[in-house]
Amino acid sequence: MGALIAILALVFITGLCIGSFLNVVILRTLSEESIVFPASKCPKCQTPLKWWHNIPVFSYIFLRGKCAFCKEHISIQYPIVELFTGIIFILLFLKFGISFQTLFTWIVSSVLIVIAGTDIKEKVVYDLHTYILVGLGLLYAIVVTIIAATQMHYAGTPLEFTKYILLNNPITNSLLGIIAGVVILEICARAGYLVAGTRAFGEGDSFIAAGLGALFGWKTLIVILALGVLIQVIIFLPIFIKGLAKNKDWKTLVSFTIFVIYAIAFYALQHFRIITPDTMLIYTIGALILAILGVLSCVLIFKGLREHPENRTYMPFGPAMVAAAFVALLI
Repeated sequence: MGALIAILALVFITGLCIGSFLNVVILRTLSEESIVFPASKCPKCQTPLKWWHNIPVFSYIFLRGKCAFCKEHISIQYPIVELFTGIIFILLFLKFGISFQTLFTWIVSSVLIVIAGTDIKEKVVYDLHTYILVGLGLLYAIVVTIIAATQMHYAGTPLEFTKYILLNNPITNSLLGIIAGVVILEICARAGYLVAGTRAFGEGDSFIAAGLGALFGWKTLIVILALGVLIQVIIFLPIFIKGLAKNKDWKTLVSFTIFVIYAIAFYALQHFRIITPDTMLIYTIGALILAILGVLSCVLIFKGLREHPENRTYMPFGPAMVAAAFVALLI
């Protein structure tokens, strides 16, 4: 038990240190500076920091969130990214243990944190980071395929290139995931032209989806995107409802509320198997009502956005996809 605690402590410290470096990558990518030189400095007064000013989390606490020189407040981003990275590293280590998968998921997590960091801070996704994600996904698929083929060879199992194998191997799934990510996000993004005359998502989100597709394959990607939408809705919902109430758009608010309540009830009835796909007529009628309420809510929402363009609040979808990807990595 003592050895496990020591290992977890080492993993956590490693995560904190990597998180500190990821902060540098995020901020210097945005400022277009080298991530190596010059040495760390205060972003306000530009004074080079001493080594004890760079201890992850602890320096922020000891300095009380202020620069040791100019006393300007230090962004809370620093300890948040460091702690989050440390926690993620521990959770992935507990899942995969001492293995190649742990190292790989640590690298993937680091890239995802950088992507979410720049998107949250400046609503910018850099192509290089998403290309790295795509490359990691393809590389992992190739390695897994080679290992599987090698194991089959040594086991004396003949490797036959059947239609099933060609369509269901890691490399094919990764390539299909890339295509699915771009196609799905581009269709959704361009649908925004019908509503507000602009894209619903930035082009960077399509690249993120492509990277996640390369990592997880097209089947898991669909689940990740659906979960990402749910996360986005949960975050955006209070802002959306506040806007409807502010403009006294009670028709849309009531319609949306009925849709949400009905959707929850419909899911609960399925979960407790009160209605199932086997009861075809009841299930079909229930699903049809849900679809009608959903379409009605969407029409009213789109109409409201046209009439009140000031309510068009842009929230980057990238961080929601990243959060969903972490759920997929851990589950």
